Amino acid sequence: MKKLSLLVIFINLIWADGGIMPPQGDYEIYSLDQVAIIKILPDSEELSILVKAHYVNDYNGFAWVIPLPSQPQVSEVDVELFTNLAHLTAPLYAEGGCSGPFSTGSNWGDNNEYGQDYYNVVSYDTIGFLGTVLIHTNIAATLTTWLNDNNYVVIASAETMFEDYIDRNWNYFFIARADTTWQGSYENVGIRFKFSSDTLVYPMKISSISSSGSNTLYLYVIGEHKMFFDDAELEYANKICQKELDSIEREYPILYEYINEGNYITKLKREYASPSDMSSDISIYQSPDDTEYHKFQDEYWYLGFANSMVLPLIICVILIAFSKLKRKKRLS
Repeated sequence: MKKLSLLVIFINLIWADGGIMPPQGDYEIYSLDQVAIIKILPDSEELSILVKAHYVNDYNGFAWVIPLPSQPQVSEVDVELFTNLAHLTAPLYAEGGCSGPFSTGSNWGDNNEYGQDYYNVVSYDTIGFLGTVLIHTNIAATLTTWLNDNNYVVIASAETMFEDYIDRNWNYFFIARADTTWQGSYENVGIRFKFSSDTLVYPMKISSISSSGSNTLYLYVIGEHKMFFDDAELEYANKICQKELDSIEREYPILYEYINEGNYITKLKREYASPSDMSSDISIYQSPDDTEYHKFQDEYWYLGFANSMVLPLIICVILIAFSKLKRKKRLS
């Protein structure tokens, strides 16, 4: 059995778009896209999955649910890890362009000592701005009833999704929603789930019940080899040598705490045009080769409209220059 750790980041979008610039490394961090990190520890049964999700104020009461194959330990983590990785693996642009976990129970295992049907609220907790609960059950209808009785917003198709995960023995459900009485920041919070599993799977399918349009997944894998999943685009693949590790220590200290010399970092991307494309979970497997790669991005301009003062300013400068040129021609 492999032990999995799942770290989840909620990010409240304060920086909306940009000025005149291409999306740099942290574009994925401040967007609605999903970002995940999977760490495979060499000579160990431990696996780590880390996920960045987006928090929207309108979602107060909305039930955010993660299915798990066994009881997790849960703890908060530093969200800067995602930013460090995003900057490290950002595409190379053409010259001239802009440029201590705590236990949620005494037993990690999945002993199923509840008889044929079982339902148990394992724990309640508050992590940052989130009120959370961990439920162990093999009855999807009971889970849906509990969510409705406790005033969570649950869409009609959720129960079918819960049944699908329960049929595959993913019968622990971590549930979270924003605490409207929270007095601190709603921007960032990281959550770690550490649990046992015999498969390397990212639970993408459940995202379809909360997605309303297109979505992009950025998936990092840290291990001994380059990794891949079906229909993914490779953006970065590199085995970390000591010299690179020294640079990471200086530039990305949070990431440095999480990797070692010899670790192989793979960054994969997949775009989903609609929620219906998220019809299955993602199985990650070893690539047939360990060839290193860093995506090279041709120069292009990205125009964000959040900074609406930039575009009028540029237009004004162009008009003034054109007016002066026209006047000069008349005088001559």
